[in-house]
Amino acid sequence: MKKLIKAIAAAAAGVTLAMTASACNKVPTLKENIIDDAYDNYYEIFVYSFCDSDGNGVGDFNGVTQKLDYIRDMGYTGIWLMPISSSPSYHKYDVTDYKAVDPIYGTMEDFDGLLSAAHDKGIKVILDLVVNHTSKEHEWFKQASSAYVRGETDNKYYDYYNFTDEKQNGYAPFAGVYYEARFDSNMPDLNLDNPKVRGEISEVIEFWMKKGVDGFRLDACTSYYTNSKQKSVEFAGWIKEEAVKHNPDAYIVGEVWSDAGTINDFYGSGADSFFCFPAQGANGYVGSAISTALNFGSYAAAANSYYSSMETVVSMANGYIPAPFLCNHDTGRAAGFLSRDARRVKFAYGLLSLYTGNTFTYYGDEIGMTGSANDPDKRVGMRWTKDTNGIYPPGVTSHDESKFYVFDSVEDQLKDENSILNYYKLCNNLRNAFPAIMRGTTERVANPNENVLVIKKTYEGQTVTIAVNFANEESVVEGSFGKLQQSLCVEGKVSAKGSSVTMPALSIAVFA
Repeated sequence: MKKLIKAIAAAAAGVTLAMTASACNKVPTLKENIIDDAYDNYYEIFVYSFCDSDGNGVGDFNGVTQKLDYIRDMGYTGIWLMPISSSPSYHKYDVTDYKAVDPIYGTMEDFDGLLSAAHDKGIKVILDLVVNHTSKEHEWFKQASSAYVRGETDNKYYDYYNFTDEKQNGYAPFAGVYYEARFDSNMPDLNLDNPKVRGEISEVIEFWMKKGVDGFRLDACTSYYTNSKQKSVEFAGWIKEEAVKHNPDAYIVGEVWSDAGTINDFYGSGADSFFCFPAQGANGYVGSAISTALNFGSYAAAANSYYSSMETVVSMANGYIPAPFLCNHDTGRAAGFLSRDARRVKFAYGLLSLYTGNTFTYYGDEIGMTGSANDPDKRVGMRWTKDTNGIYPPGVTSHDESKFYVFDSVEDQLKDENSILNYYKLCNNLRNAFPAIMRGTTERVANPNENVLVIKKTYEGQTVTIAVNFANEESVVEGSFGKLQQSLCVEGKVSAKGSSVTMPALSIAVFA
């Protein structure tokens, strides 16, 4: 089935993608080489803020469907939809019905249409699976809390949650008793040791798998069991086991907001991926390398630290699929921590795109959107045209355009070959054209210019050589690298003559 989907997508796209030069060499177009496996470029979407199809001020499933051509043309082959189930909140991480979609986003038929259209275009769809806790308004909690207060131990729901008669840290009060709620009093934690609760979750997984979703993003994996990492790891593995019962290719990526060692431990669950949190943010692998280069002029140090991070990202995944990213809905947006500097924003995504694994892009990052520490400010809507603003979720601190939209709209950036958007597109399409970039083993290639990192990535007989100029000035690197396939430049252009390659500041050149 997947191969058929890929074939349909390839036919629709004419197989060959025009590669915008982004102020670099004008080179021949590159053909996609999409492999039918679990490696993809993922795009994270908050449906509420993405695209409003009916003019009611809230994004919806049909709006996402309308933008699928854009998403696929950008080189994304997977979508992660933040929670879409019924919920009283705007963010929807407090679910009231796991088998229903929130009507603010449309109907279940609308979702089915989105899923079908995405598959027709060769785009996978994974859903946020939030099972550490439910909403306080979920029927399970209403029944369970009432039964516990009345002492009805034979009630089915009696121990669906974690109750106690005494006040404890991390517990919220209810009618003289207390329930565990580590995130918020409106989000009671489920008792995941209860076989009945696991049975409910199993049915939820089956429900969505049978609809055809391609997998799940697991929310808050470290919180499944308070103070028991091993049990949390085992539970993540149990979810993977349940999913593959219905789809052997189900892709599971988990949120473990922690250090490299803890993330590595969670790979023991057998889940496919866990987000590489050490790579994200101003002090992450990418941000710190750029800061070292541009703020301190330590170009060789930046090259060395970045190469070390490439090895770390792979070793952290312990044979599974790494999932590096620059930011998401819980963190500061990339353009913000990159000083609202288009050069830095581009180069950061270029570096991210060279990592082995599945990259994840938060919607709006491809046009350089920004936000603030306030949660709704991180989820302001996409600015599709220059004449319209994005959607402002409840609770935003300002409606000032300049706070969120530093750079041009999607409409304008699509027309500008030097835009952030077109740079992102180049990065994604390079990953789609050369499987070795996304999947390959990495080897450093010695060269006399220590400011330029040269690596080889190899996968099943394909080898690409990549040169990265970390210097904030032109650099020349010597070597026989093969034919220049594409270059990623924040300014200027790469030129190759014989064994000499001249690279402008903060540029990347790919040879094969």
